[in-house]
Amino acid sequence: MNESGVVAKLPALKAEFAPLRQKIIAALRRAIEMGVLKPGERLIEKDLCAQLNVSRTCLREALRELEAQRVIANSAVRGLVVTPITTEDAANIYSVRAELEALIAEQFIERAESDDMEAFSAAADGLKQAYVSQKLENILDAKKAYYDAFCAGARNPVVFDLLMTLHLRTSQLRAASLSRDERKTQSIDEIDDLVGAIVRRDSDAARAAARRHVENAAQSAFIATGRDPDDVGASSSRRRAGGRG
Repeated sequence: MNESGVVAKLPALKAEFAPLRQKIIAALRRAIEMGVLKPGERLIEKDLCAQLNVSRTCLREALRELEAQRVIANSAVRGLVVTPITTEDAANIYSVRAELEALIAEQFIERAESDDMEAFSAAADGLKQAYVSQKLENILDAKKAYYDAFCAGARNPVVFDLLMTLHLRTSQLRAASLSRDERKTQSIDEIDDLVGAIVRRDSDAARAAARRHVENAAQSAFIATGRDPDDVGASSSRRRAGGRG
């Protein structure tokens, strides 16, 4: 890889009705999700402008928003880079996701109507089919549709935005996790458990199924990347001890 890091990777954007800033953000997010832009990789403005066919002003607006979401970071040494994910950050993100998705499951049961249930069931079937296809792009698209229907039925679009950013922050771990055949099979079973609990309107079972799905995803991601989440507590204790010294 050359110094610019991103040459000839991103397709040029076309002028459409969607705000250009949002289109740039979407393009960069997808590149990160797909592993085209990797953790720690430099983002060179002139190269991104040339590839996306956008002005530097528009690009900078998009980059500022991604930086605010902690998707990218400004390094004093290297400039803008895709934010690497530490084991501690990943563990915290998965913990937050587990609680958010349990909440959405409960709210879905409380607020969803029959049309919402049909849309969610269809999205769940689409996600299971995507897992079977074993194509990352299909899985990413199906996951977005799944969570869109999940949060829409819960009448909670705020959580949808949060979840999409949290998913993006752990994209490098998720890609490794999804390379494990056992995780794909496990995910399909977890989706069936959640949908079944929601259809029965069993709030406790739905919350447990939603939380279990995220906890298993975290475990698989840590196994696939050779990380030990138990190190998080140990390193935190060492930092606290050092601060008292």
